[in-house]
Amino acid sequence: MAFAMHWHRTHQHAQQEVAAEQALVHLQIAYAQVAEPVLTGLAQRASSLQMKNRFAHHLQRAVPEYAERILNDPAWDALTAVLAEAEAAGHNATTVLVQALGQRTLDDAHSPARALTWRIRRLGDRHAPGPRAQATRARSTTQRAAAPIHPAAAPPPPQAPPARRR
Repeated sequence: MAFAMHWHRTHQHAQQEVAAEQALVHLQIAYAQVAEPVLTGLAQRASSLQMKNRFAHHLQRAVPEYAERILNDPAWDALTAVLAEAEAAGHNATTVLVQALGQRTLDDAHSPARALTWRIRRLGDRHAPGPRAQATRARSTTQRAAAPIHPAAAPPPPQAPPARRR
Protein backbone atom coordinates (compact mmCIF):
# COMPACT_ATOMS: atom_id res chain seq x y z
CA MET A 1 0.00 0.00 0.00
CA ALA A 2 2.78 2.42 0.84
CA PHE A 3 4.35 1.77 -2.56
CA ALA A 4 1.01 2.34 -4.28
CA MET A 5 0.63 5.66 -2.45
CA HIS A 6 4.12 6.71 -3.51
CA TRP A 7 3.57 5.67 -7.14
CA HIS A 8 0.30 7.57 -7.41
CA ARG A 9 1.86 10.60 -5.72
CA THR A 10 4.78 10.66 -8.19
CA HIS A 11 2.38 10.31 -11.11
CA GLN A 12 0.08 12.99 -9.70
CA HIS A 13 -2.92 10.70 -9.31
CA ALA A 14 -4.37 12.43 -6.26
CA GLN A 15 -7.59 10.40 -6.10
CA GLN A 16 -5.78 7.05 -6.30
CA GLU A 17 -3.22 8.24 -3.76
CA VAL A 18 -6.00 9.03 -1.28
CA ALA A 19 -7.64 5.65 -1.96
CA ALA A 20 -4.35 3.81 -1.37
CA GLU A 21 -3.81 5.77 1.85
CA GLN A 22 -7.32 4.87 3.09
CA ALA A 23 -6.76 1.21 2.23
CA LEU A 24 -3.51 1.25 4.21
CA VAL A 25 -5.29 2.71 7.25
CA HIS A 26 -8.01 0.04 7.04
CA LEU A 27 -5.42 -2.73 6.77
CA GLN A 28 -3.52 -1.38 9.78
CA ILE A 29 -6.72 -1.28 11.85
CA ALA A 30 -7.62 -4.83 10.82
CA TYR A 31 -4.11 -6.02 11.63
CA ALA A 32 -4.24 -4.42 15.09
CA GLN A 33 -7.59 -6.06 15.85
CA VAL A 34 -6.25 -9.49 14.94
CA ALA A 35 -2.67 -9.21 16.17
CA GLU A 36 -3.04 -7.50 19.55
CA PRO A 37 -4.86 -10.35 21.34
CA VAL A 38 -2.29 -12.86 20.03
CA LEU A 39 0.65 -10.69 21.06
CA THR A 40 -0.90 -10.07 24.47
CA GLY A 41 -1.34 -13.82 24.98
CA LEU A 42 2.27 -14.45 23.98
CA ALA A 43 3.51 -11.69 26.28
CA GLN A 44 1.66 -13.30 29.19
CA ARG A 45 3.69 -16.46 28.57
CA ALA A 46 6.93 -14.48 28.52
CA SER A 47 10.13 -16.22 29.45
CA SER A 48 11.93 -16.05 32.77
CA LEU A 49 14.24 -13.11 33.43
CA GLN A 50 17.27 -15.36 32.97
CA MET A 51 16.00 -16.55 29.59
CA LYS A 52 15.13 -12.97 28.52
CA ASN A 53 18.67 -11.91 29.38
CA ARG A 54 20.08 -14.79 27.33
CA PHE A 55 17.88 -13.89 24.35
CA ALA A 56 18.87 -10.21 24.74
CA HIS A 57 22.54 -11.25 24.62
CA HIS A 58 21.94 -13.26 21.40
CA LEU A 59 20.06 -10.32 19.92
CA GLN A 60 22.81 -7.84 20.77
CA ARG A 61 25.39 -10.08 19.11
CA ALA A 62 23.24 -10.77 16.04
CA VAL A 63 22.00 -7.23 15.32
CA PRO A 64 23.63 -4.61 17.49
CA GLU A 65 22.19 -1.84 15.31
CA TYR A 66 18.59 -2.88 16.18
CA ALA A 67 19.10 -4.38 19.64
CA GLU A 68 18.18 -1.34 21.73
CA ARG A 69 15.08 -0.62 19.66
CA ILE A 70 13.91 -4.25 19.92
CA LEU A 71 14.63 -4.53 23.64
CA ASN A 72 12.58 -1.39 24.31
CA ASP A 73 9.75 -2.49 22.02
CA PRO A 74 6.47 -3.37 23.80
CA ALA A 75 6.45 -6.67 21.85
CA TRP A 76 9.77 -7.83 23.40
CA ASP A 77 7.97 -10.16 25.82
CA ALA A 78 6.05 -11.77 22.95
CA LEU A 79 9.31 -12.20 21.03
CA THR A 80 10.98 -13.95 23.98
CA ALA A 81 7.96 -16.25 24.28
CA VAL A 82 8.21 -17.40 20.64
CA LEU A 83 11.98 -17.85 20.96
CA ALA A 84 11.37 -20.06 23.99
CA GLU A 85 8.68 -22.00 22.07
CA ALA A 86 11.09 -22.51 19.17
CA GLU A 87 13.72 -23.84 21.57
CA ALA A 88 11.18 -26.16 23.19
CA ALA A 89 10.37 -27.52 19.72
CA GLY A 90 14.04 -28.36 19.17
CA HIS A 91 15.23 -25.29 17.26
CA ASN A 92 18.33 -23.32 18.17
CA ALA A 93 17.02 -19.89 19.26
CA THR A 94 20.05 -18.04 17.88
CA THR A 95 19.79 -19.79 14.52
CA VAL A 96 16.07 -19.04 14.25
CA LEU A 97 16.70 -15.42 15.23
CA VAL A 98 19.40 -15.04 12.57
CA GLN A 99 17.13 -16.67 9.97
CA ALA A 100 14.29 -14.29 10.85
CA LEU A 101 16.62 -11.30 10.66
CA GLY A 102 17.84 -12.46 7.26
CA GLN A 103 14.36 -12.62 5.74
CA ARG A 104 13.95 -8.88 5.35
CA THR A 105 15.34 -5.67 6.77
CA LEU A 106 13.83 -4.14 9.89
CA ASP A 107 14.51 -0.57 8.71
CA ASP A 108 10.88 0.18 7.87
CA ALA A 109 9.29 -1.85 10.67
CA HIS A 110 7.15 0.17 13.09
CA SER A 111 7.73 -2.54 15.68
CA PRO A 112 10.81 -4.67 14.95
CA ALA A 113 10.08 -7.02 17.87
CA ARG A 114 6.59 -7.63 16.51
CA ALA A 115 7.95 -8.29 13.01
CA LEU A 116 10.49 -10.76 14.41
CA THR A 117 7.80 -12.40 16.56
CA TRP A 118 5.74 -13.29 13.48
CA ARG A 119 8.77 -14.39 11.46
CA ILE A 120 10.07 -16.63 14.24
CA ARG A 121 6.64 -18.04 14.88
CA ARG A 122 6.47 -19.10 11.21
CA LEU A 123 10.00 -20.51 11.34
CA GLY A 124 9.24 -22.30 14.61
CA ASP A 125 6.28 -24.02 13.00
CA ARG A 126 8.64 -25.74 10.61
CA HIS A 127 9.80 -29.21 11.48
CA ALA A 128 12.59 -29.01 14.01
CA PRO A 129 15.68 -31.13 13.46
CA GLY A 130 15.63 -34.43 15.32
CA PRO A 131 18.13 -35.39 18.03
CA ARG A 132 20.35 -37.31 15.57
CA ALA A 133 20.49 -34.37 13.17
CA GLN A 134 21.30 -31.98 16.00
CA ALA A 135 24.09 -34.27 17.24
CA THR A 136 25.52 -34.64 13.72
CA ARG A 137 25.43 -30.87 13.18
CA ALA A 138 27.13 -30.29 16.55
CA ARG A 139 29.86 -32.84 15.69
CA SER A 140 30.50 -31.37 12.23
CA THR A 141 30.64 -27.84 13.64
CA THR A 142 33.08 -28.97 16.33
CA GLN A 143 35.24 -30.82 13.80
CA ARG A 144 35.31 -27.82 11.44
CA ALA A 145 36.28 -25.52 14.30
CA ALA A 146 38.99 -27.93 15.53
CA ALA A 147 40.56 -28.68 12.14
CA PRO A 148 42.27 -25.63 10.63
CA ILE A 149 42.24 -25.44 6.87
CA HIS A 150 45.69 -25.34 5.34
CA PRO A 151 46.14 -23.93 1.83
CA ALA A 152 47.61 -27.24 0.64
CA ALA A 153 44.62 -29.16 2.05
CA ALA A 154 42.01 -26.86 0.56
CA PRO A 155 39.87 -28.37 -2.17
CA PRO A 156 40.82 -27.38 -5.73
CA PRO A 157 38.83 -24.51 -7.27
CA PRO A 158 35.88 -25.55 -9.42
CA GLN A 159 36.60 -25.91 -13.12
CA ALA A 160 34.39 -24.96 -16.01
CA PRO A 161 32.47 -27.91 -17.48
CA PRO A 162 33.83 -29.24 -20.78
CA ALA A 163 32.33 -27.76 -23.93
CA ARG A 164 29.55 -29.80 -25.47
CA ARG A 165 29.95 -31.17 -28.96
CA ARG A 166 27.28 -30.90 -31.55
